[in-house]
Amino acid sequence: MSQSQRQTWVSIVIAAVIIVAILAVTVVGGTAFFIYRHVHTQFTGEQSAGEEFAQTRARFAGQKPLIEIRRGDEPVLHRELVTGSTSIAKLDSLRVLAYDTRAQKLIRVSIPFWLLRLAPSNKFSLFSDNGIDLDADRVHLTLDDLERRGPGLILDQADRRGSQVIVWTE
Repeated sequence: MSQSQRQTWVSIVIAAVIIVAILAVTVVGGTAFFIYRHVHTQFTGEQSAGEEFAQTRARFAGQKPLIEIRRGDEPVLHRELVTGSTSIAKLDSLRVLAYDTRAQKLIRVSIPFWLLRLAPSNKFSLFSDNGIDLDADRVHLTLDDLERRGPGLILDQADRRGSQVIVWTE
């Protein structure tokens, strides 16, 4: 191999390493920006969090949640709320409002539906926490189910420690 061919290959390898490094930095930065924009956490007392939950519940007054968890029982998926055809209203986001009483932390999460559609599996899994345990194998809830249901209340649950979570689609 001549000297000029070796210099060409060295230049190509250096350029490839630089491109991979730039892509890695872009992915890390994009992920950090996404989390910054879609996950909001604040430390607050139970009274303030309770007011936030009351306002959110008022939006869904009289609406039955799609998933109901009864103490000591399996989660119940209310299939009657999922119609046969796709809802007219297109879903923009999945929203979660959660409050951890021990840490006194209120968490708001908004996940764009386009991102959920990119997931490799169509099964939907929310949490796996001490009092709230929903997993796709037990509930069998898919994104198609959520889209057929349309905007509305998915879950409104308090666990045995007093922590609360509300999940809805808009």
